[in-house]
Amino acid sequence: MMARGIIRRMLVQFHREWTALRESESGEAWITTANALLDRYSHQLYDIVCDTEAIVGEDLAVEIRCLSADMIKTTNILIMIGCEEECRERGDTLAKEALRHAERCLVKLAGRREREEETR
Repeated sequence: MMARGIIRRMLVQFHREWTALRESESGEAWITTANALLDRYSHQLYDIVCDTEAIVGEDLAVEIRCLSADMIKTTNILIMIGCEEECRERGDTLAKEALRHAERCLVKLAGRREREEETR
C-alpha cells in the first residue's frame, strides 16, 4: 500500500508542477524547465517502479514504465527540435495521464484496504 501511495504522490506532484510551469514560463525558459521536469520525473518514476514492482503488481508497473518512457521520448523531442507548442501539448497529455494513474492507484489502495478489513 505504501508503494502505491508514493507513486500516486509522485504522479500528482508531477501534474501540479507541470500545470504551474505551463502557467508561468514561456519561450526558451519554458523548454529548458520542461525538459528538466520531464527528465527528473521520468527517472524517478522508473526507479520507484523497479524498486517496488513485486509490491505494486505487474499491471501498474507496466503502466508507469510506459508513462516514464513517454516522458523520456518527449524530453528527447524537446532537445532535438525545440518545438515549444507541440511539446506543451504532449506534456499536457502526460500530466493528465499521470493524474489518471494516480486516481487508479487511489482506487486500488481503497480496494485493498476493504479486502484487508473484510478478512479481519
